[in-house]
Amino acid sequence: MLTSYRVLDLTVGADMFCGYLLSHLGAEVISIRSPQEPSNHPVHPTLGGSDRSLWWEAYARGRTHVDLDVWRDRRAFDELVLGADIVVHGFTDRVAAENGLAYEVLNDLNPSVIVVAITAFGASGPKAEWPATDLTVWASSGAHFLAGDADRAPVRTSVPQAFFHAGADAAGAALIALYERHRSGLGQHVDVSAQQSSAQAALAAILATPNGGDLTINRTAGGLAGLFPIQLTWPCKDGYVALTFLFGPPFTEPNKRLLNWLYENGACTEAEAGLDWGMEIAAMNAAAKSPEPYFALCKKIEQFTLSRTQSELFEEGLQRGIYIAPALDISGLMQEEHFKDRDFWHAIEVSGRDVVVPGAFAKFSDTPLKLPASVTAPVLSARSKKRADPKPPSEPQKSDAPPLAGLKVLDFMWVIAGPFFTRVLADYGATVVKIESSTKLEPARGQPTFKNGEPGLEAGIPFANFNAGKLGITVDPSNPVGREVILDLVRWADVVTESFSPKAMKAWNLDYDTLREVNPNIIMVSSCLMGQTGPRAKVPGYGNMAAALTGFYDLTGWSDRSPAGPYLAYTDGVSPRFMLASLMAALDNRRRTGRGQHIDLSQAEAAMHLLVPAILDYQLNDHVWHRDGNRDLDLCPHGVYPALGTDSWIAIACQTDRAWSALQRALGWIEDEALATVDARRLRQDELDQRIGEWTVTQDARSIETILIDAGIAAHVVQNSAECWTDPQLAHRQHFVRAEHSSLGDLVVEGSRFKLSRTPADTQLAGPELGEHNVHVLETILGYEPDRLADVFASMAME
Repeated sequence: MLTSYRVLDLTVGADMFCGYLLSHLGAEVISIRSPQEPSNHPVHPTLGGSDRSLWWEAYARGRTHVDLDVWRDRRAFDELVLGADIVVHGFTDRVAAENGLAYEVLNDLNPSVIVVAITAFGASGPKAEWPATDLTVWASSGAHFLAGDADRAPVRTSVPQAFFHAGADAAGAALIALYERHRSGLGQHVDVSAQQSSAQAALAAILATPNGGDLTINRTAGGLAGLFPIQLTWPCKDGYVALTFLFGPPFTEPNKRLLNWLYENGACTEAEAGLDWGMEIAAMNAAAKSPEPYFALCKKIEQFTLSRTQSELFEEGLQRGIYIAPALDISGLMQEEHFKDRDFWHAIEVSGRDVVVPGAFAKFSDTPLKLPASVTAPVLSARSKKRADPKPPSEPQKSDAPPLAGLKVLDFMWVIAGPFFTRVLADYGATVVKIESSTKLEPARGQPTFKNGEPGLEAGIPFANFNAGKLGITVDPSNPVGREVILDLVRWADVVTESFSPKAMKAWNLDYDTLREVNPNIIMVSSCLMGQTGPRAKVPGYGNMAAALTGFYDLTGWSDRSPAGPYLAYTDGVSPRFMLASLMAALDNRRRTGRGQHIDLSQAEAAMHLLVPAILDYQLNDHVWHRDGNRDLDLCPHGVYPALGTDSWIAIACQTDRAWSALQRALGWIEDEALATVDARRLRQDELDQRIGEWTVTQDARSIETILIDAGIAAHVVQNSAECWTDPQLAHRQHFVRAEHSSLGDLVVEGSRFKLSRTPADTQLAGPELGEHNVHVLETILGYEPDRLADVFASMAME
């Protein structure tokens, strides 16, 4: 789809994920040696018996590697920039300028070039120049604090994740800028902060304090702590399963199905199975009653899961409509038949050995992805190329219009993942009409946290955040008049998005084949846990289940304990980036060809692209990468240590041997030559962690952070909601913005996770109330006359 575009990529390590995604979408990606080695460059695991990094083998595919020095071969580099559409690097404004890569320099050379900077904290700001690693960025984001065991330090996923989030955001941002360039002819600077990108994994939990909420979300292994702790990971005969036993109207029926299963097998009483536990717990909480009945029920559920294997629980659970999935490790993931049935795995060769890697992250009906092969050897030069777009006119076509102005989206997405995606479209100017039902409520509505801590259907901050900037209407697709309203909106729309299980849209006769009869050029994005086809296609549930199935649960936690898993529905924060990049590529294809298409995107399949090094490690080294707390394969010391106060923590990573020397001086230790190398330090990790912890626990976390940053050591407080709210870097980046809610007044929502220099995001309205824009959409967008409007409402279609 993007075959006419050229990308120059000066990144290494996980930053390469931006170019990796663009190459999957067809762009010509040319890798050029970075003029400065970043500290966030993972190397291990390597191919056994060699120094070949499996990170390189994973993400350097699908590109031409040019052996070129930006300074020494400046003329050749400038010629490549002249023919480039996108340049990607990993430098702050200062470092970019020092290396001849400042946006102004590249823009003078090629006014239509889009320059993408992927950095730890953003291109500028009070923390822009801080030393940083995946660990310290994750600690800064608010997501790290939420995962782990209550009696130990918060944990990250053992396969580093922060810069994947940033790289994926960068790909989508670059394509939004490219979409706008077709109107203006001008490029712009795209500034991506890994801190802000990683904050998406907190799933809006960091908005509690800014909105006056008194609920503190605390971690517990495999769930959330509190008076009524929520357990998401449960032991079974041969491992663990992710089982969703949550509270509120959306979970009433799934909970009944689960408890009926237990009752049929004598695992709980008829009375327990018949209770609406959401209502029961609300009553207990209101009356300050003992939660013991709930704890007793959880013990019964655990005894039930312990009596069965992962497979037995999964297979029968699916038949019963239970929200359950096995917590697979990488070896179990590779054996799952569903992905084989969908022909997901892609065969490549690494050092003469045949392996498979994650394949197409989305299935495009009209333009299937051409997957990249193995890494190729470097070449001395790349051919020059004219830009895909004509030169900008002598009078630049500058406009105040947002980049996606005029794009019309009919949005059936719900809960978290899909709404995150369509929220980005709204932020950048698209008109997004969100479809809901007043009889089957969107599960994210009315979920905590709340404005000023006061529960209510319209008071939920996550929903207001995920759906900011959208128009909201209620329509019953099973009502004939409601169906006609939907079809009129399909005629109006450029894009239809939905995230139901595959049977839902077909049941309403609103599947892609039906919709393109109404609008032949429509692009439809369908995203669910497991994709539209395959033996697991109808798996119900949420992103915690996809995270369990794909290995993230097994990779997050302590080696001597059960999996903790990332916070809640991890893949709900990952997959929206793939949806955005896929849609923007499909829109570019339609601009050139006039053809729409259907995009089938599986949350699970998209997320697996963040685990390719572990997948290669298993096949090439016969090694299964498991959870290992906060430890790292490349850096040591590398951990999260207690600070003075309750649940206060500091992340510290010695990113170089020089940083290790600086840490010893900061701690007042006598420098130990026996620990001069990472390998030597790794042999004594337990000892080093204990000694560092004994120093940190006596001091305030912010004071430690200041001491270590000043010494050139990567460190950051593991931030909760309150600490994110007062973070000067997030304030500089305008991460928290005020948005108007129709009944609650000002709410604080998250701003865009990336910055476009000419056409920035604009978020003014919080998510809509239920049916808030029914009349507006029918009158203004569909142009219904008063009589038609009256008939529609009289038919009860708008419910």
